[in-house]
Formats: sequence, C-alpha cells, structure tokens
Amino acid sequence: MSNLHGKDTPYEMWKALIELFQNNSDHKILALKDKLSKIKMEKGDTIPQYLRRFTQCQDELGRIGIKVTEDDMVNLKLLGLPKRWHNYQDWANGREHLPKWERFWSDLV
Repeated sequence: MSNLHGKDTPYEMWKALIELFQNNSDHKILALKDKLSKIKMEKGDTIPQYLRRFTQCQDELGRIGIKVTEDDMVNLKLLGLPKRWHNYQDWANGREHLPKWERFWSDLV
C-alpha cells in the first residue's frame, strides 16, 4: 500500500503497481537462472536428488513463463557433476548431439 500513497488517480496507482511487480519479476527471473546455473552435485547426493533440484528450478522458471531448452538443461547438469563423472561428461560432450533428457537420466541412474 505504501507504493500507492500519494497517487491521485487510478492510472497512477496502476502504473506504480505495474512497475513494482515488473521489477520483482525481473529480479526473480535472474535469481532463478542464477540458481539453475549454480546447482552442483553435493557430497552424499544421489543422482535422483541432484537431478530433481534441476527439475524443480526449471519448473519454477516455467511458472513465470521462462522456458529452458533441453540442451541447456543437459549442459548445466553435466557441468554440475563431480570429478568421478568426467568420463561420462567426455562421452556426452564428444557426441554430435547431446543425449536427450530421458537418456541422460537413465545413463546417470
């Protein structure tokens, strides 16, 4: 309500609300994209737990209208794997096309 204080017309109120929510939306998009790029497999994580964190963040982005391509998701997931997965990373990156999500999931599990 403090954002509407001093606004004399409905148009001024509407404009203030649009600016308020637009800024929050932009900030949320950037924060979620940053979160997605920083997901790493933690010590003690299982593969399903690790991959679930990606899907949850992807779902959050989808709810606000941002689509993350399958190739981007696979790339980010490859980058977040620990050193013991380097052979798989080399294999996946050496292919002409990255594995699709279903193949990637089943390979890791």
